[in-house]
Formats: sequence, C-alpha cells, structure tokens
Amino acid sequence: MSHQAGSHRFAPVNEAGSFFARELRVDRLDGVRDWLWVCGRPMPPRPLHHQVLIGREVTTTENPELHLVWHKGRIFLKPLPAWLLEPKVWARHLLPTTSPSACSPSSSHQSSGNDDGELAACAHGFLFSYTALITYESDFRIALDNGLIPDSVAWDAWRQLVREYLQGHCYASVNPRYWYGELQLSRLNKVYRFARGFLFRGYSKVDAHTVYVDLLRDNFGVLATILGYVVIVLSAMQVGLGVDRLQADSAFQSASYGFTVFSILAPLVAGAGIVGGVLTMVASNWLVTKDYERKRFSEMGVEPYWRNKPTKAPATSSHKGYDTVASVSRAGV
Repeated sequence: MSHQAGSHRFAPVNEAGSFFARELRVDRLDGVRDWLWVCGRPMPPRPLHHQVLIGREVTTTENPELHLVWHKGRIFLKPLPAWLLEPKVWARHLLPTTSPSACSPSSSHQSSGNDDGELAACAHGFLFSYTALITYESDFRIALDNGLIPDSVAWDAWRQLVREYLQGHCYASVNPRYWYGELQLSRLNKVYRFARGFLFRGYSKVDAHTVYVDLLRDNFGVLATILGYVVIVLSAMQVGLGVDRLQADSAFQSASYGFTVFSILAPLVAGAGIVGGVLTMVASNWLVTKDYERKRFSEMGVEPYWRNKPTKAPATSSHKGYDTVASVSRAGV
C-alpha cells in the first residue's frame, strides 16, 4: 500500500509519518470555519437510506475534505478504513499525548496549531459521521454494497461499537467541521471564491466543466434565456406605443427608449464579458500549469525532454525498480 506523501510523491505507508494527517485532516475546511453555516446546517448527516431516498448517488472519495460534501444528486463519502477501528492505532497514532477532559473548553480544538489534538479531533469527527450515516440495518447494507465499511464488520459488532462510542461523545471533542454534517459544494465554491480569493478555482473542481466549450455553451444558454425575457418586454412596449394613451405618456416613451438601447448593448456587453472571462480562465490555468510543471520537474530531478532531448539512450541506467518487481514475481506475490 502506498499514499501520496506530498507534491504528488508516492511513498510506502510505513515510511510516511504524515499518512494519518493526510487521511483525516480537513485544513481547508478549518480555514473557512466561520463560513460553514452558509454551506450546511449544524446537525449530523442524514442516514444513508435517506440519501438514497432523496435521489443522491453515493460517490466514493479518499479525500477527507470532500467527505459529506454533496452536489447535483451526488454525495461524496470517504470509506471508513479498517485501521480506524483498531484501538492500538488510536493509542499509538491518533490520541493526543496530553489528554484533557473530553468536553473541557481546551479540547474544542479551536486552534489549528495543536497538530496532536487536531488529528484526534478529526478522527473523532470522522468516526462520529459514520455513526450518523449508518443508523439502521438498511444503512449498513448500503454501506457494505458501496464499500464504505470493511467487509469484516458485522451488524451486531457495529451496533456495539456505536453504543460504546456515543456514550462518551460530545461535540467539543470533534473538529468543528463535523459540527456540520452535509455541506453543499456550490456554496463552498462561492465561499472560497469570495472569502478566500480563489476566483477561478473555488473549493473543488469536481463540479467544474471538463472542457471550455461546455462552459461557453452553458453561459450563453443563460444569456439566451435572459434575452428571451427582453424580447417579451420589447414586444409589450411595441404594443404599448400603438396605444394613444401611452403615446402621450412621456415617462413611457423615455422608458421605451432606454430599454431599447439597453437591449441592443446588453447582449454585446454580456457576450464580450463571457468570452473575456473564459479567456482569462484559460490564461490563468495555463500560467498555473506551467508554474506547476516547472516546480514538479525540479522536484523530480529531471529536465523536460523538449529542452534537452538526447540523441540516443544512455548507456547505463538503474534497474532497481525492475529488480524489485522481478524479485516479488519470483516470490510468487
């Protein structure tokens, strides 16, 4: 098993000290704690059978910061790993070295500087979310069918675990992100665009257009809908100008003149704005991509092949990776 240890570098789990932090921490949501009320209600998530009932598709994600985030008929859920149900893992890696009272003010983890306490708070919150998601046996079956909980867990064992866990539970012991259950992705994107300044990227791009043509089509579709209403208003004004009573009304004449000019200029301005916005997004994405490419190649210790393309393959090369694979194959793994 491997995991992404940073900067898209993969490492074995037993060599990555940040594994548990990357599996549990929700730093980006912690950065907008004051705005989470915009994105959801301070209540536990609704059970899995209710998510299916209201037409949401359960979509698996391994990103803890997308756990319980929903968008357009989908809810993203991070599977409950088997190691989170192991007491030894909690004792060795998750519980803080200092153990304040579970519901004392010092355990509410308002400050993100205490990494030890923050990890425990995130672990408690993540496990608590599943005690709410899996309430009935039907929820348990849905979780098994979607790979959200380990197959080795039985329904009776899950009931016992939840009973014991909830006996000592209090909201002060969990990360404040889990004070809120389901979060709406479209609102999270708006919070990140306007409160955090990520105008073009938002919180997550899982709901973004995959190609710019779709973005243009959708925006011009909205513009066409607005213009349809403008056409209806212009038609009504044209009929009104044929009425003697309105012909003598100077206010109506001025309004008709102003709206006519507006209907001519507004589509041109809006269309130019849409095209300009898409071009700005293209330029922004291009600059970000090139900057990331430069940093990534520097971390990899290689040069882009188009900059220094070799005339022939090097005479010697390291086959350590191939030797390792070969040894594993010979061992029958």
